[in-house]
Amino acid sequence: MHPNKRFAWGWVAAGVFAVSGLVAACDPEDDPTPTPDAGQRPDSGTTPDSGTTPDSGTTPDSGTEPDAGTEEDAGTEPDAGTEEDAGTVPTLPLAVDTAWIPSGYMGDGSSGGVTYSGTECTARAGSARGACHRFTWTPGADGWAGVFWQYPEGNWGDLDGFAVPAGANSVSFYAWGAEGGEAVSFMAGMNAADGFEQGTGRLTLTTTPTQYTIDISRVRYGLVVGGFGWTANERTTPLVFFVDDIHWH
Repeated sequence: MHPNKRFAWGWVAAGVFAVSGLVAACDPEDDPTPTPDAGQRPDSGTTPDSGTTPDSGTTPDSGTEPDAGTEEDAGTEPDAGTEEDAGTVPTLPLAVDTAWIPSGYMGDGSSGGVTYSGTECTARAGSARGACHRFTWTPGADGWAGVFWQYPEGNWGDLDGFAVPAGANSVSFYAWGAEGGEAVSFMAGMNAADGFEQGTGRLTLTTTPTQYTIDISRVRYGLVVGGFGWTANERTTPLVFFVDDIHWH
């Protein structure tokens, strides 16, 4: 072969090998860093949840709301239609013993000179409202004694009194003595706490249960601390008497 032709074929062969090497170098299967998803985009042709939205066509609890059509305790309220102690609202006539307690001992009574019993009446008087009370006063150093019916028990005006219904004009009761001749004064209202104190003045009791009345028609009362009371004085021997059916009306 001619030397020049041999030289040309050498260059052709070298070119073939070079091209083969280049093709081999470009083989995608041997490419260590291929293009992600070459020729398409992520999720090609769709978008996340394509054509729908979360809960498409509905909203959470569609068509309803929490407790739809109702409210907490719908149609009712706590103790609906009632008040505390409903059905027991005080009315007139009002028995003193349903609210006030004979706890306000005064004079000799504050030092044990007055004893009390609610069970020693041999008979009841009037309509027998509340309790029948028996008191014994043994005169002592103070020379007088008394007891207030208080609300609440032991209250001298530091706390609110009892809410007496409006419209009372009188406080009535029955009283009598163990021997007759016992001198006792009775009152309604504690002046220092209630702003009024209406009384009978000094009564001389007999052994027969007798009704007495205290006029309160001109009194403006509200929360009453002293629902009833009595005092006695000018005595040197024990005094025993009874009180029954005490009521506001």
